[in-house]
Amino acid sequence: MCLHRRHDAVVPTEPSLLPMKSTNILRFFAFFTLLASGGCGSPDTERDDGHSDSTNVPELGGKADNADGYNELNLEAGKQVLYEVQIRTANACHPDRGSPAQREACRTKISPQIPYRAEGMTCPQIDELQKIRLGTIEDMLENTSDYRQGITLRHIRENVGATMIWFMPLFPNNDTWSIPDPCDNLGSPYAVRDYFHVRGTLSRACIKKGADEYSPEPCWGNDSMDALIEKAHAMGLKVMLDVAFNHFGHGYLMYDVADHRPTRDRLDEGEDIERLWDYAATEEAALLWPEVVDTPEKLEAVTARDPQQKKLLDALLAKCPGLQGEALVRSYHMYRAAFDHERTAMTCDGAFLEHQVPGFYLGANAWDASTHSGDNFTNNWRDVKFLYHHESNAAHKWDFYRQREYLFRILNYWVSKGVDGFRLDHTTDADGGMGSKEWDYIISKVDYYAWRRGQARPIYLAEEFHDQMEMNKVVDIMTEGYVGDMTGRGGRIKDTAHVERVLRSMERFGGHTFVMTALETHDEVRLLQDTGFDIWTGAGFWGIGATTRSTPMLLMGQEFGEPWGLGFRKSAFMPSRFEGTEQFHPQGQSLVQSYGAMNRARLEPANQALLSANHYFLRPRNTPQDPDSRLFAQAKWTAGSVVFVFHNLWNQDVSQSFALPGELTALLGIVAQGSYRMVDILNNDEPGPCTTGSGLAREIPITMKASERMKWLRLEICR
Repeated sequence: MCLHRRHDAVVPTEPSLLPMKSTNILRFFAFFTLLASGGCGSPDTERDDGHSDSTNVPELGGKADNADGYNELNLEAGKQVLYEVQIRTANACHPDRGSPAQREACRTKISPQIPYRAEGMTCPQIDELQKIRLGTIEDMLENTSDYRQGITLRHIRENVGATMIWFMPLFPNNDTWSIPDPCDNLGSPYAVRDYFHVRGTLSRACIKKGADEYSPEPCWGNDSMDALIEKAHAMGLKVMLDVAFNHFGHGYLMYDVADHRPTRDRLDEGEDIERLWDYAATEEAALLWPEVVDTPEKLEAVTARDPQQKKLLDALLAKCPGLQGEALVRSYHMYRAAFDHERTAMTCDGAFLEHQVPGFYLGANAWDASTHSGDNFTNNWRDVKFLYHHESNAAHKWDFYRQREYLFRILNYWVSKGVDGFRLDHTTDADGGMGSKEWDYIISKVDYYAWRRGQARPIYLAEEFHDQMEMNKVVDIMTEGYVGDMTGRGGRIKDTAHVERVLRSMERFGGHTFVMTALETHDEVRLLQDTGFDIWTGAGFWGIGATTRSTPMLLMGQEFGEPWGLGFRKSAFMPSRFEGTEQFHPQGQSLVQSYGAMNRARLEPANQALLSANHYFLRPRNTPQDPDSRLFAQAKWTAGSVVFVFHNLWNQDVSQSFALPGELTALLGIVAQGSYRMVDILNNDEPGPCTTGSGLAREIPITMKASERMKWLRLEICR
């Protein structure tokens, strides 16, 4: 038997005891799971000829065969197509850009008026920036699929064919202190100041009230987000939120959930904190369906039902009798979390987390927890303060456990609200100390509570620069590497050999995670910049990733050829949505249809070979040792599905004949006297003529015009 464990806690159980209430494959949690797989072989191995024999990599829908120390891979991640959105930019507009109808719609659009707050700075372009009318959550719910009218759920699902929307951070963020550029008038969405709420400036209801998160009685966009999640799910879309737990933005506003057990209480009672790895034994009822305490009325209700919390509130008010309103609510959360020395030093101004409970943050020496306001590690990320993550520093272990539990409660809250996954920004950091073990704990505990609620297991996507081989143990998708490799900037020759090298590199994780096959993200320049691509060549190269065992992703606007980078810290709009602009592409709608066709073909059950790890790079009949540099070709297969993939890499007419070696025909189950035909799954053409297995192995002729970038052919048996 092959044992798969998380740390030392492995307790066997019958799989039938797990309450499988969804179609997703739930994780078998290591604190109560012993997984007996169908074999303990090593993951994917690369053969000398460069072809992959992936028989040990799990097919989607089965159980993953993971090495010791690896989390069970969520195979649902490989069935998704991601679409990255920044809500405030996706449907932003300029009243002087676009067709007359677009300009009129922009002038009457419900949009927030966000004042310039950058402390001690001025921006000479601020008047022009503030002419841009920013998008809202409700814009995405509009009943249109025309991207010229808006980037909506309908457009994403029906036209693009994506299955999961990755929302860049939606939370209140720092737009005031130490802003990197004076004209970053909105601040970085990754400098988050409150993880339990959605920015009020994204909600039409708050805009109509003239209130937002800065108001004395804050107005947040959580109700709007609830409506979006509900509608997305009804349309077959999943929702992924973006979080950056390496740091918080300056001026963090601490809210928390009701009735959880604070870490300081565990310390006071001498609890063995390592016991928290046993999620079942330490389960808290209040965390199954957590309620955020974020108003004076909710605080009053909590303290009325719990004498201990009432006693704590009374102690805070005895210390600070002038506290009231939101300042009282946040001060209560901080006072409840603070250790004794922090309570003694707390002031009564209802200020920010970094001032009142500094131990959440990394000290200036980049090793100890901060002990007072101003004792903070800094680098060139000036608009944030780094959190404390050094688990190995025994002198501050309780500071570490406290912030770890808080970060867990954030993710757990959003999953309880229906969020289906998370993109984890900058996951590990040698300075801050955040590593894969901490993520292992947080992710696994979130999974446990999702399981207890009967929810599908969330999907986790990691942006990881420092230790990819560690993070691939605990997440489902890895972001880094593929984008830069495939786009090949800096004059690299992007021929078939280049493509094959990139695809081999994807196998470095041994099947333990999916690679995000994207050519654009918010951190990258657009795929048209410094690549030699036009919109169609770029789409063709993107489509190569869609034929692999991976998680494809598009950045908003890519599908209609947006050439402008995503200015995500300032007011911006996508000019290619607007007719009459220089960036508007007359072939934009056709390009959208092309991306949609690829995504629908990828996800069609009959084409499940495209999602498989099994692949074989094809060679021309006349040069069996060398690829055709112009034409990337591969065979994909899984049980009951075979697809041949051909990509004309550049704007050229190509014609070539490919042969199938005997070992490949055996893998594909092609028999010499059988009768087969090819079906073009992108163009829905009529099936081609029938041919024998021996004829197919001898020659697959491919002719593609310069305007044709890809041809995906499914093999069928002639009946």
